[in-house]
Amino acid sequence: MIDDGSTGGLSLPTLSPGTVAALVEAAHAAGLRAIGHAVTVRDALVALDAGIDGLAHVVSDAAPGGDAAGDLAARIAAQGVYVVSTLSYFEAVTGDESGLELVRDPRVAARLPERLRTVPGRDLSAVPVPTAGSVNALHSARELHRAGVPLLAGTDANMFAPMHGAGMHRELVLLTQAGLTPEEALAAATSVPARHFGLTDRGRVAAGLLADLLLVDGDPTRDIKDTRAISAVWRRGVRVTPAA
Repeated sequence: MIDDGSTGGLSLPTLSPGTVAALVEAAHAAGLRAIGHAVTVRDALVALDAGIDGLAHVVSDAAPGGDAAGDLAARIAAQGVYVVSTLSYFEAVTGDESGLELVRDPRVAARLPERLRTVPGRDLSAVPVPTAGSVNALHSARELHRAGVPLLAGTDANMFAPMHGAGMHRELVLLTQAGLTPEEALAAATSVPARHFGLTDRGRVAAGLLADLLLVDGDPTRDIKDTRAISAVWRRGVRVTPAA
């Protein structure tokens, strides 16, 4: 956790660079992967200096038009580090209303509890992130993709935002806006995280792997929003029957 809260005008206790380096060294000595939470260029560099394996979040303080996001992406690529995107998180906590299209999509709304079918006014002060954070995060993701950094689809769903489960469908859209093809976005939510987390028994459709499958009406390799047209779900080879 490498975050002093500065992007939200806060002052939070955070780990020192020396402590981060010691934690990464200890993790590697134990055969573990080390993943660092960082949302600024400065904090991401602390994690990279420590030899981190992955970063949770793209950065949200590098604006389009500057070199910071591109330079950071080049460094991340050179070290072979992967990044969990969480674009939908930044969109939600900055009050960007573009994400409302998700709950207005009848394919999604029909599967949501009544209380989630309309998005209530959110107390944006609960997680203070500057309005530009969403724009900057998308710019960061574009630079990472251009640099060839593996992007793993994640939403950071929590008690504030975005919606658990459904938020992933919005994350896939945002990844395509960051320059990924629909096929690349689908891989970012399936085979790519499986590979980087060492989960060899899942993430792909192949003989011998866990049969966690989603059947949809349409072709999400052409229109990523077709992931929302869910026809059937299998978990570990057993078809899941929705509650009445």
